[in-house]
Amino acid sequence: MDPQLIAVADKAAQLSMLDYLGAVNESMALRERMAHFHQKYDLLLTPALPITAFKTGREVPEDWPHTRWPTWTPFTYPFNMTGQPGLSVPCGFDNDGLPIGLQLVGARFNDALVLRAGHAYQQAAPLTDHRPALFDSRIETE
Repeated sequence: MDPQLIAVADKAAQLSMLDYLGAVNESMALRERMAHFHQKYDLLLTPALPITAFKTGREVPEDWPHTRWPTWTPFTYPFNMTGQPGLSVPCGFDNDGLPIGLQLVGARFNDALVLRAGHAYQQAAPLTDHRPALFDSRIETE
């Protein structure tokens, strides 16, 4: 098993029921705020990530100032807590040719709208035929 996943599981095993219920309350509050947002707006558009791809086998990029994955996924993990559908579509490429993602987030249970919007975006800005190189000479291999 991945050592980072084991570390997260070990930390979670030390939490109390009160800790868990506090987290559930935070999740419900966020879910309520997003439900209010979606009363006015059909979709929320965000970057998928604030960075592009980094070497595999790492929880965080090399030279990253933090040690845990939520620090480089601030636009995605909150919607796992709210149960909202989200979709990432390619919207461009960085200077190294790595893809940049646009995230579309809809109201809970409105998966069909998110999928339709993602499809419409890809029809208007077709980027899925461009693929980054699978091997990069800057990446060390074993």
